[in-house]
Amino acid sequence: MQALLEAARRKRSPVVVGLDPDPARIPAEVREGVSEPEAVRRFCLGILEAVREEVAAVKLQAACFERLGPPGMEVYAELIRTARELGLPAIADVKRGDIGTTAAAYAEAHLRVYGALAVTVNPYMGADAIEPFLREARALGRGGGAFVLVATSNPSAEAIQGAGDPPLVERVAGLVAALGRPGPGGYSDAGAVVGVTRPARGRRVRELLPEALFLAPGYGAQGGGARDVLPLLDRRGGGVLVNSSRGILYAYEGAGGDYRDAARAAARGMRDELLAAGVGV
Repeated sequence: MQALLEAARRKRSPVVVGLDPDPARIPAEVREGVSEPEAVRRFCLGILEAVREEVAAVKLQAACFERLGPPGMEVYAELIRTARELGLPAIADVKRGDIGTTAAAYAEAHLRVYGALAVTVNPYMGADAIEPFLREARALGRGGGAFVLVATSNPSAEAIQGAGDPPLVERVAGLVAALGRPGPGGYSDAGAVVGVTRPARGRRVRELLPEALFLAPGYGAQGGGARDVLPLLDRRGGGVLVNSSRGILYAYEGAGGDYRDAARAAARGMRDELLAAGVGV
């Protein structure tokens, strides 16, 4: 995931802003007189421009655009293109989990056609559900890859991921280790989604995946804090990109004023908090 690492180091920021737009929470002045897809487009473009110097990358939740129909996917494509122009690599949060030609089609769609640098992948169907995404990323040669769901941040995850001996989460981590290839910076092109809400579990996953880049949800609105990220760090003191969606997108709801100014301040505050806690890039 060399391109993501380079962006994080260039910005000196481990922060990823998640674009999970909810039309009902977009400021009234942005929504007034336009369609939902156009309101989402204007809002998200404003967010990207506001946080471009504060965050390393952007993660787009595809479902939030799919629900808007074809116009929503046009917005999705535009946002990925604009993010790239602003120096923000895009992660397509699609959580696809199919196999064979279907998985290959998903990989081609989001990595090649829409232009995302990386995708999130569900490993429930095994290596067959992951390898097509890695093959497509390698063929494109842009320094991207796939983030595999390993230890997620949602409350009920432990019931499944912690089951078995060894726990399923450790089996999936072993699969990620086996499928990834190291890049120029030493990190594998098979990364892992590891939430910050279960630090002990995250620490164990890091032991099993010392060379993987982690995409870490659960910060902020889901209850995770800067210190919860520390168990996920690699031996270099980095290797983690920390995502925040609602805490940045809707910061204006608590701060008041222009939503772009509030988002920029929230992203900057998160970056500074993580760096002060010892989260490196």
